Amino acid sequence: MRSPRILLIGIGGVYNYGCEAIVRGTEKILHREYPNAQIVYASRRPSDDQRRLAGSEVRIIERKRNNRYSVKNICRKMLSLGGIRWDIASDSLALLKNVDAVISIGGDIYTLNASGGYSLSFAKFGDAVRRRGIPYVLWGASVGPFTQNPKAEKAFSKHLKGLSLITARENATIEYLRSIGVRENVVPCADPAYVVGSEITANGTIRKDKYTIGVNLSPLSIRHTGDVEEEAIPAQAKTIEGLVKTFDAHIILIPHVVSNFNEKDDDFRYLYKISQTIAPEYQDSVTLIENDPGFVGIKKVLVKCNLVIAARMHCAINALSAQVPTILAAYSSKASGMCNYVYGNTDLVIPLKMFAKEGILAEKILFVKKQNSHLKCLLTRRIPEIQTDALSPLIRMNELISL
Repeated sequence: MRSPRILLIGIGGVYNYGCEAIVRGTEKILHREYPNAQIVYASRRPSDDQRRLAGSEVRIIERKRNNRYSVKNICRKMLSLGGIRWDIASDSLALLKNVDAVISIGGDIYTLNASGGYSLSFAKFGDAVRRRGIPYVLWGASVGPFTQNPKAEKAFSKHLKGLSLITARENATIEYLRSIGVRENVVPCADPAYVVGSEITANGTIRKDKYTIGVNLSPLSIRHTGDVEEEAIPAQAKTIEGLVKTFDAHIILIPHVVSNFNEKDDDFRYLYKISQTIAPEYQDSVTLIENDPGFVGIKKVLVKCNLVIAARMHCAINALSAQVPTILAAYSSKASGMCNYVYGNTDLVIPLKMFAKEGILAEKILFVKKQNSHLKCLLTRRIPEIQTDALSPLIRMNELISL
């Protein structure tokens, strides 16, 4: 029996530590079942991603787009000028040569954007994959909801019903998919990021001298809450000062996306602005991580925290998988779904808009401090279960890949 060739595609680059973890975790899971498989990752930024994925057994190739001056693209543009929408696949079908299965990775790429709009160009690529008889899998995903945009919901429900397999990372996605008639091809799983750096846990690594709180905030979250940076940064800096004062805490500002080419998606520059806004009397109690260590490297920082507050979903996953109690600062429903999946409730979700509301975040932190022993025991039991859940799609994958 020959070894399968599996294509991973969907993310924009692993400068987002969550995307790095998805690639690393997916490779680890697939090689558990197919030790000799060739795992190929199609990257928009191959040289940068090659550096960031050092040590992984993934072959990186360039993710080529279709020619912008192709007949289809020209027709699409002309139709759009007349107010007619025609979505076409943007990725080159040459990527499918000798491929046995295509896995769509990225966590939440099947969703509305911050303004409620959507694109079907990647979905059209998936449709083209299936027409060629190649299994197409949406992997470790959150999907939708598209409820606020009925046209998007109709288009995506049709596409999703035709996929070979959808592995959904939380119950909220499964319930939503059922509500739009997508059932038979859906199986639950855990996000593949949970299996990355699994040997790194918080046991024995937490500081004893100061209550340490890791804080992850991002420019992306502001766009989802409708705030403006000029108002959000001073308000969030004020909240952090309050945490230092109220809890005699040390605050570690933790980027989980580091992008030198896109400031609007760069946690580091955003958190740097917050750090510079902190009043002088609190500066010694606030540390910004500056060395861009990647997913596993930042996990070694997270385990030094008594508590993490995370706006980025995969920063939350990174901390939770290391068994660090984590509050999810939510700007979408997926945070509630993930919180419920891990903890069994949504007690540790706070709407991101509430982050800067005096007293509300402090109440959540007091809850964590009071429940610390219970939360630690829960995570010690729950995280190994979740890591086992991450392997659950392999049974269905074997049904799809015939060699």
